[in-house]
Amino acid sequence: MKQRKELPPIKLVEEETKTFLDWASAFLYPVDEPFPRAKILATRLGAHYRADGLIEIAFWVPEVEPEPENSWLLSKTSYYHQIKQAPDSSRPGFVSWDETISSDAATVEVCLRKPDTQNWGYDIVLHAASATNPSILGSLRPDELIEFIATLHTFPTKPIQVIYDLVYGHSDNQAKDLLNQYFPQGANMYGQDVNHQHPAVRAILLEMQRRKINTGADGIRVDGAQDFKFFNPATGQVEYNDAYLKEMSNVRQTIGGHQRQLFSIFEDGRPWPAEGWEESSTYLDVIEQQPEAYQWGPLIFAHNTPSLNKFWDSKWGRVCEIMEHGSHWISGCGNHDTMRRGTQVDLESDINWNLGQTLPEVMNNAYDNPAVTLLFYCFSPGLPRDFLNATMRDPWCFFRNTDDYYGLKVLAEEVGFLDWQVEPQFYEEAWAFTRIKQLGINNFQDLRLFMGWLQGTVREMENDYDLGTLAHLCQQFLNTEVDHPPTVTVQTLKAFAKAYMEDCQDLCIISHFSDQLNPQQTGFNLSVRRYRHAHPWLGENLSPSDRFDRLSDDQATVFYGLRTH
Repeated sequence: MKQRKELPPIKLVEEETKTFLDWASAFLYPVDEPFPRAKILATRLGAHYRADGLIEIAFWVPEVEPEPENSWLLSKTSYYHQIKQAPDSSRPGFVSWDETISSDAATVEVCLRKPDTQNWGYDIVLHAASATNPSILGSLRPDELIEFIATLHTFPTKPIQVIYDLVYGHSDNQAKDLLNQYFPQGANMYGQDVNHQHPAVRAILLEMQRRKINTGADGIRVDGAQDFKFFNPATGQVEYNDAYLKEMSNVRQTIGGHQRQLFSIFEDGRPWPAEGWEESSTYLDVIEQQPEAYQWGPLIFAHNTPSLNKFWDSKWGRVCEIMEHGSHWISGCGNHDTMRRGTQVDLESDINWNLGQTLPEVMNNAYDNPAVTLLFYCFSPGLPRDFLNATMRDPWCFFRNTDDYYGLKVLAEEVGFLDWQVEPQFYEEAWAFTRIKQLGINNFQDLRLFMGWLQGTVREMENDYDLGTLAHLCQQFLNTEVDHPPTVTVQTLKAFAKAYMEDCQDLCIISHFSDQLNPQQTGFNLSVRRYRHAHPWLGENLSPSDRFDRLSDDQATVFYGLRTH
């Protein structure tokens, strides 16, 4: 038998590896023995304990090339190409290696390094999504997460259930730097589609889900279920992968020798984002195949803008659908997407100024008012859902600091956040916009002026977006607007984008606004929720003996009806 060709050994770079281990040690309790220390660190990095006693931690998935006929003749050249697939030292991840090596190199040098915590969040990199976010490793998580869930389950009044939001249908472009070629299926509006048709990718996704739910969760919510599509060569059509969605629902939770199938919710508005999707989507596709599952209903999925006049009158048909067959829908009108769309409403639109005197007042009252609460809690079937930032009258934004190149473009698209969510007096608070103030922008008017310029300039650039050009144009703008303008470079713009995004994130912390809530309204909301809990039959569809109708004119829309049990 021919022998496999010798592979170049991997050599850890001592200095970089020591830096990584020093970072890891900072999170460990003072344990002297190496194995207990390693076990604690592994746990915090989301390790999986195998039956044979070994520990697996998913940092990087090495490239696996198509298996040739004589796979045992693995050459140093093909191994070199595998290494070249890995991220370079300037990109996110836990590892990097010397890109200057040749295929004949005697060794391959690998640097372990601490994770860049800015690259974890809503823009997922997918693999190791079962791991704990590195930015919160200062505590004993996932131990703390498990204790938190256990505490919620033992509340003296009634257990509070925990549902995980799983984003496995798409990933951020950063995933291309961390995963092998079989994971991404192609570009999409978020970054990359995930190749869940590949058996290994499919197995890894389901295994990550199993590990995650074994922390004690009570249900899963699958983000963007309409994104799980594939080309079927037998039909020549792109089809929805409903079989895989059912596999996700069927992953059993296993804790202490006991198994449980969890509560499943799917965000599925197919054929979104195709043209006309709001009218053509039935929001029933998953439910029809999985009768026990739940879907987001039409008013919780769609990009609602209740701040506009006649909004509820325009949604009459969808509201009737909720009453007719919404028992397995998540109902409501506020979530992270709809709040974002709310801030993108053109200021020249027909805004409903009956809701408030300022844009933030209109926004708050549009998503949180007694009429909407009564509609979804006291009359509509299904499961009513509230968006915490809406009910707390707290700003919400869609910023993320994961991409320092397109960060300015993200900012330009979300300038409406300052109009719709930020009262000018917020800027005067000592805790607000601290990073931006350190950059010399000391009042809200100056910030709004600059952001308005940024929005208009990025729009004019269209497909020619370039940070170098943007820095040059920004310098020209400041030279005409500021007495002593600072020098603007690409790094200046990147620093501004990062500071602004993180300041906006801080602004969205709900504890800042809890003392501004109206006790009368919060008391009303609580009483309505208690009423719903006391009358679970309200979750059923309206019966033939129930009544539901509306009165509508140019001044107002009134929904009214009668439900019996």
